[in-house]
Parts: sequence; structure tokens; C-alpha cells
Amino acid sequence: MKFYFTSEELSQDIEWTWSDACQEKQYWQTWIPKKSDLKIKTKLKRDEMQQAKNELWESLQTQIQMTRDLINAKRRKKRLDQNKKT
Repeated sequence: MKFYFTSEELSQDIEWTWSDACQEKQYWQTWIPKKSDLKIKTKLKRDEMQQAKNELWESLQTQIQMTRDLINAKRRKKRLDQNKKT
């Protein structure tokens, strides 16, 4: 699956995808990606590629934080339920 985002720093649309190692994981509700999971498909110079990757990573942080909050809430509920049983 291919994704696109508009880079403000490079003023162009950038095509990207997830690495092959995480193709299945990306659909898990609790999966938190790593920066190394991002693959930029658009042909760019090396420094531009890193710049685009950094910009994309920053744009994903809100969604990643929402996933972290969801995981933490589930763990908190599980701990509270275990404490109520004892």
C-alpha cells in the first residue's frame, strides 16, 4: 500500500510506505511504529530523503501518542481489575 504526504520543507508530494517487516503489524490496534519502519519511495537526494522522513515522522506523532494512550488505558484498567479481585 502506498501513502502520500505533502512536504512543506521540500514543497512536493512524497510517496512513502511501511517497511516489508511491518506490513502485517500496521493493522494491529496496539502497534507503535519505529522511525526505521518508514520507507520513502519518492526519488530524492540523501539529505532530502532524511528531511522528508523526519517531517513525516513528526506528522505521525499525534497518532502514535493516541495509540500509546490507548495501550496505557487498557493496562491501567487491567491492573485495577486485578486489584479489585484481591
